[in-house]
Amino acid sequence: MGYGMRCLISLALVMAGMTAGFTCCHTPSNPDPMPMDHASHQTRVPGEYLVTLAPGADTKVIADLYGRFGIKDIENLGRNIFLVILTEDPGPARMEELRGQDTQIKAIQPNFVYQTNAPGNAQ
Repeated sequence: MGYGMRCLISLALVMAGMTAGFTCCHTPSNPDPMPMDHASHQTRVPGEYLVTLAPGADTKVIADLYGRFGIKDIENLGRNIFLVILTEDPGPARMEELRGQDTQIKAIQPNFVYQTNAPGNAQ
């Protein structure tokens, strides 16, 4: 084996040892496990909802059902999902109640705010 190959192997072993040492000795700043249900404490953007339409449905159904709350904007996010921004927020419960009146709307949920508190800890 040549000198260059031995240097590369040695370097790889040193790097692997350093990585393993850092991983074993590194303790997270918050060792408590995260609860599985984040929805109870997530913050939502008031007046913004994600609406999922049934295949083949037109965005007109959104305007027909939720237009009474003053639609500022409807943004196509792809895959039949639309960000709907309202001027008057009736709340998630009312939006879900209205959704049940039209089978062309498959789902609706508030637009939740996601943030990162620490590396690898997205909420």
